[in-house]
Amino acid sequence: MVGELQVKSFESPDETVTFDNGQAKSVQFGDGTFWLYRLDPGWKFSRDNAPELETENCPSPHRWYMLDGKMTVEMDNGTRETLEGGDVALIPPGHDAWTVGDEQVVAFEEEVSEQ
Repeated sequence: MVGELQVKSFESPDETVTFDNGQAKSVQFGDGTFWLYRLDPGWKFSRDNAPELETENCPSPHRWYMLDGKMTVEMDNGTRETLEGGDVALIPPGHDAWTVGDEQVVAFEEEVSEQ
């Protein structure tokens, strides 16, 4: 539940995570976290993030809003969608994803804590 007005900025994030071909910044509030992703051309989850997480595909769900660029998401069952600026997606666990083309992907995610 939202109580009082709170404002944070991605210009001074609570956390910055840098990985091959990308970066994620977060701002955290009591009941959730907001992420801003910048994924460079050539980024692919299964190559650039999965080894460090010791997994093949992404085990996390996402509530995703594409601001800019194109990204393909492929589920473990073979379902595939290409997202682009303006698209909103609910992405269940068990997927791979990669940037498409020469443009950086900029995307926003709302991560809600399970309570």
